[in-house]
Parts: sequence; structure tokens; C-alpha cells
Amino acid sequence: MLHRHLLFAALAAVLLAGCPGGDCPADPSSPIGEEGGDEALYTGDNAALGDEAVMRSAFDLVRSVLYGTAGKDTTPLKALPGRRAFVCAYGVERTSVCDTAVGDDLAGSLQGAAERLKKAHGSAISKARADGDDVRLKIDVVTRGSERTFKRNIEKPKKRQVGVYGYWVATETKASYVLPSEVIARRVFSPSKQHRGVPRKNLVKALESRAGDMDLPEEFPYTRFYTESWVEGDPHGKETPHIVRLYRLHRFDFDELTEELLLQRTVWAADYLISSISAEGKIRYQYYVTRDRDSSSYNLLRHGGTTYSILQAYDRTKYEPYRLASEQAIRYLFAKCEEDERTGPFGGGPTKWILSPGNKVKLGGAGLALVMLDQYGEATGDYETYREDARKFGNFIVASLKEDGEFIYFPGLTPDGPPTSKDDSAYYPGEAILGLLRLYAWDPDEKWLTAARAASDWLIDVRDAGKDERRLANDHWLMIALSYLYQATKDEKYVEHSLNLARAVQYQYEKNKPAWKDFRDFRGGYYDPPRSTPAATRGEGLVAVLDTCRVAERECEWVWDLLLETIRHENLSQYDADMLWWVKNKNKAFGGWDGGLIDPSIRNDFVQHNMSAVIGTERHMAYRARKQELPGGPMWTQFNLKDGTTWPGVPEEEMTVLRADTQRYRGDTLWEKKWKAMTAPPATLDE
Repeated sequence: MLHRHLLFAALAAVLLAGCPGGDCPADPSSPIGEEGGDEALYTGDNAALGDEAVMRSAFDLVRSVLYGTAGKDTTPLKALPGRRAFVCAYGVERTSVCDTAVGDDLAGSLQGAAERLKKAHGSAISKARADGDDVRLKIDVVTRGSERTFKRNIEKPKKRQVGVYGYWVATETKASYVLPSEVIARRVFSPSKQHRGVPRKNLVKALESRAGDMDLPEEFPYTRFYTESWVEGDPHGKETPHIVRLYRLHRFDFDELTEELLLQRTVWAADYLISSISAEGKIRYQYYVTRDRDSSSYNLLRHGGTTYSILQAYDRTKYEPYRLASEQAIRYLFAKCEEDERTGPFGGGPTKWILSPGNKVKLGGAGLALVMLDQYGEATGDYETYREDARKFGNFIVASLKEDGEFIYFPGLTPDGPPTSKDDSAYYPGEAILGLLRLYAWDPDEKWLTAARAASDWLIDVRDAGKDERRLANDHWLMIALSYLYQATKDEKYVEHSLNLARAVQYQYEKNKPAWKDFRDFRGGYYDPPRSTPAATRGEGLVAVLDTCRVAERECEWVWDLLLETIRHENLSQYDADMLWWVKNKNKAFGGWDGGLIDPSIRNDFVQHNMSAVIGTERHMAYRARKQELPGGPMWTQFNLKDGTTWPGVPEEEMTVLRADTQRYRGDTLWEKKWKAMTAPPATLDE
């Protein structure tokens, strides 16, 4: 450690002489600051850095320096050791400006960092606030650190560690840093397969953006530091914003799940999705939030799944722009379809199918297109507009079924042509079976049920035969399909396999438990590190297992508990108003779901699966609370068809409240404008 102390002493001497020509480098004293007092700061049961009241006083102190507001009591902060503090203002200049200091106590560290920030960027902060920009303050306080050496062109930490620690680097004349959250937000970590990790060039670029050219040698020492972090939440309508504790780029705390919150998250997500639908009906596929850039790739299979989820939101709310956007998305998908006549061991007839890029014909594309049309009928009550299209997709699926019940995953370009790929898919069969079973509910041709049952039996008796929870793969589409299949047949085999698949989810959930102690956001997640969509698809599957249990009149409380754990994890990944603090283009990102703990990009299927899981959870919550039936699931389908009515939706005044943040960030999309034009009263001659 002696060399590091000498280095900081030399750096301090240089800085005392002034820093002409630009901003001063970071405060050169210890990267950690005063050591000791860990229990009072962050490890004890009543740790100050986890106490909202203490951290409110920290923000009050910083605001008093930056904004000249009245000072508040800093006694709690003066009683804490002088760890290094970082103060950032987001929504200023190039997204954010930050500074740092070490004081005699934590109050001194915060005041010093705020004073340095004001000196360097005070005018820019004042201008942004005067312009009405969404300026939010963020505080990081260092808890611990360790000395390391960057030895290679790329550092490859375990992915679970990404965004948990930051980098402090000092030379003889300069010091700079990257905060833990910035490792993800500033793209210091690269997720690409070829360069996965922290490339040296990315880290150096981020360091030099603060300190200028640092002339770092090939190998250089650095301090890996950890912080406790809080940020101001959405300031709209508040004189003093509330504060939110952070972990990586998301909340530290999980949601307290309520029906109201789940409906709110559904509306935000549906609003995001329709904002991504163009006039021709194409849905934005992937949005890179850190770069504010769209992907040029596309996936027609996910187009169908995304449209299905928007129609689920329409079914729940009856917000007409959701329907308009979905109808245009359906037209776009139909323009990519081919038609012919095909038959197989289970029948067939006139068919409709999607030609995907690369001249591939995907069973799942037809499956999700059919699920989409099934959902359209149930949500709107209009089963005639797309009846023939739905039958054609159904015929294509039936014709793709082999005699033993296994599907051809990539059928040929012609009825007798060879498969367009030798690959298979774990999900295509479930998608196809679900499409057939939901079609059977409103178009009761026995061939739909016969084919669906044969395909399900092959999956259960052949693909999944003899597999316990350790070996069964997650198959959420099959879990959903089995809820409809059991309702149609009352065959206990389908209940048992549904529960087996749920036990596999439980096993996967339990596998992550050992990581919870060190990485709290692993709780309720799946994979290492967890991603939002694996949690969401398992959430959808568990919703369906609860449907199956309800039809079978079985108690499945353990499934409900597992679902809630899963949904709480999912909700860490939605860009709500509080979690937009670091985002460049808030209008575009709001309401979307990112890829997970270290993937801030948004893809349409991320949003689709998460929203579908949330809608289903709200539905079960309403039934458990007061036996209220909300749309969705096999029992609702049966009721809906028997009664001939659809769910009335959410009252207009309630939707206005639910969409208030959407309107504030994004305003009317093309689809609100179209609906307003359609429903506007005709102009009079006087007008």
C-alpha cells in the first residue's frame, strides 16, 4: 500500500498548484477514504447507508450546496467516517456530470464532492434546471475496495459481478474513476461474444472522458471499489423528489406486489409497444438504450408474439389505440405470408404460413400467428374477420405434424419440399399446440383438438419421458397449452405434466439461492446472471399451471408463492419513471423491459413476455382476493364464448391516470392520434 500512498501524496501536491486548462482531476486522496466503522455504515442491521432517513439528510446537504436550499441537520452524517463520496447530476450536459471528495466525516465528503461539482458544472446544472430538464442527483458512498492490476487487453469478470464494483485509477498527475453503475450505463462492459468483459479500450475511454489523457501503461494498478448508491426518483410534481436505493442500474428493493401496481406496469408496457409500431405495422425489434439506437434486425415470429401481448392488454383495458396498433401489426404480418395447400397424417387443407428471412419456414411463426388471432377474437368479440386466416394457419400446423406426433419444426417451402432447416426448437411445438387449442375453443373442428392432443402426448411421452425436475427444460408455451388441453379433455396426465414442469421451474429457482447472499438481485431470477425474459416466461408458465390447478380444483399454493417471487424479480427490469435517471432518451425507453441485470437493451419479446406474466398474475390476484374474473386463461375463454360478451375494460378516467406518465414522457403516438381522428365530431361549416 506504501506505493499507493506516495502516489496520492504526489498527486495532491500537483493539484495544489492548480489545474489550468480544464476541470480539476478527481480528489486524489484515498480511493476509499477513512476506513473502519463498517457496521455503522453498511454491514450492520441499522447501517446508515441503507437508512432512508439518513440518506435524505445526505441529499438535503448536497442540494443545499448545489441549489442554495436551506441546510438541514447533518448530525447523522457527521457521526460517520469520512468515506469517499461521489455526487452526480443526471440530465446535464452529456447525460451526467459527477465529482468526488473525501472529508473528515461523511458530511465533509458529501459537501466536498458537491462543492467540486458546483465549481466545475454549476452553471450547466443551473441551466438544465431552469430549462425544465429532468435533473436528478445521485450519491455513491464507497464501502470497501481492493487493489488490482489491469493486465490484459480485456478483463473478464464473472458476469454476476458486472455493475457491482467500479474502477479507481491514479497516475502521478491524475486520478479518474468509473462508478459501478457506469460500468453498464456507459458501456464499459461489453456483452458481445467476441469481446465479452471489460476491454481495456472501453475502460480507458471512460476514465479519460473525466481526466483527459492519462498515458496509462500496458499494465496499470487500480482499485476495485464498491458503493452504496441512492438516486432521486421522478421529480414530477414534487418540490423535493423522493429517493430510491439502487443496486446496479435498478432498485435495491423488490416491489410490494398489488393488483394496482401490476395493472400499472401492464399499461406502461403496452404503451411502450404501441409506440414502437410504425404506420405500416412493423414493430421495433430491439432498442439499444445506452446508445439510443435501434437494431436493424427483425424477427417475424416475435412480431406475432408481441402483437398477441398487446391484444392481451387490450382485452384487459379496452384502450382502443392498442386495438388499432394491433390490427395494423396483423396486416404487416399477413404481407409476409405465403399460401398453398398441404396435408399430413392428421389432415390439412388450405394453409397460410410465414416466410422468414433466409427462406426459413418456422412452425413457431404459424403457431404464434394463430395465438395472435385467437387472442384478437377473444379480446374484441370479433371471431369472423380472421376466421379463415386462423383456419389456414391451423391447417399448416396440422399438416406439419408427423404420424408419431412429433412436429416438423421447419417445414419446406413447398408442400412436398425438404425441411428448410435441420434444427429443432423447444418452443415451437408448444406455440403450435396452444394456437390449435385456442382455435378449437371458438372453431370447434375436432381435427384441431386431435392434432393438439397427439402433439402434446409426443412431448410428454417421448421428449420429456423419464425426466425429473433436474432435466426438464422450461416450456412455458406447453404449460399454457396444457391448461386449455386439460379443460377440453379432463385427462389427469396433463395436470401431472403441468405440475412436473412447474417443479422444474422451482428447481431452477432454488439453484440460484446460494448467490442471493452476495447478489441480492438474483432472488427470483433464473440463469447466472438472471435475465428478465427467462423469469418472464417462467412467470407465464406458472400462471398457466395455476389455471390448470383451478380447473382441476387442486390446491397449488407453492406454485403461487413461486410465481410471486418470479414476478418481483421481473419487475426490477422495467423502465418506469424512477428508473429513467440515467437514460439518454427517456421518451423512447419509458415502459419497456430490458434484458436483465446487466443488459439494458429493450427487445419487443422482452416486453411481451414480462407483460403477459404480469397480466396473468394480476388476474390470479383478483380471483384470490374476491373471486373476480379478469380476462385470460381457459376458464375465461369458456365463459367468454358461452356468454358472448367481452371484458368491459378499464374506465376512461382510470386509464387517464394509468397513462399519465406515458403522456408526460411520450405524448400521443400515431395510434392515439388515429383514434382521436376517428372519434372526433365532424366539423361544422362555421368551423
